[in-house]
Amino acid sequence: MSDVEELLNQGLLSQENGVSAETRALLTSESFSEVVNYKEDTLIVTQGGEPDALYFTISGVFHAISHANEQAPQRLLGRIEPGEFIGEVTLFDSESKASASVKAMRNASALRVTPESFEAFCKSHPAQALEFVSSLAKGLAGRLRAANEKVL
Repeated sequence: MSDVEELLNQGLLSQENGVSAETRALLTSESFSEVVNYKEDTLIVTQGGEPDALYFTISGVFHAISHANEQAPQRLLGRIEPGEFIGEVTLFDSESKASASVKAMRNASALRVTPESFEAFCKSHPAQALEFVSSLAKGLAGRLRAANEKVL
């Protein structure tokens, strides 16, 4: 198992969440993704911009930040740590705009999956794509529950 596969096994794409080692190996292959390293304070998603990929955080810490308008101060929405994901909406809604900005707070790395590579993955490996999407849906459900708790 590669270092990247091992790190991903600690988060959303873990065996515990129903994602097999085979699926992680396929996802981390150069055919479907790339590991990107970020220096401190690098923006990887810009609020209002078009998200370009889904990212699974491997190392470092990212901050999700938002501002109501250009004059309003930035507001920290949350910390994104290894094993979490960023930009998932872009896989399901290509017309979407980013609802927040995300930047690396320390030297960090993430596995980048573009919509095109996700589509190719789904076509060539449907059973593994189902594992992947099911795990992503669990992660989204968890975020929705957490958001509901904050509001209620």
